[in-house]
Amino acid sequence: MLVMLAYDVPEQRHQTFLRKEFERVGGARVQYSIYLFNGEPHECERVVRYMQRVAKGIPGDIRLFPMEQSAWDAQIVITECLENTRRVAELKEFVKVW
Repeated sequence: MLVMLAYDVPEQRHQTFLRKEFERVGGARVQYSIYLFNGEPHECERVVRYMQRVAKGIPGDIRLFPMEQSAWDAQIVITECLENTRRVAELKEFVKVW
């Protein structure tokens, strides 16, 4: 199962905070303000609850999208930055699930 975090928040410090917190729990950046966590359903539920707590009160648009792997696999990529794709693949083996 996956959880995708997408945000559009006005302040840089809030962007950095959200990024660091999602990466801390094992999420990986897939675009500038879109991150993806891959784990078992109970791990995804824990990530959702945690991010709901840490993002509370931050102004802007912050969304979590729980989804099955098949939904992610069905995406249509029009253009892609290959550097980010390689980076995510390289770092995947180092991600720890808490």
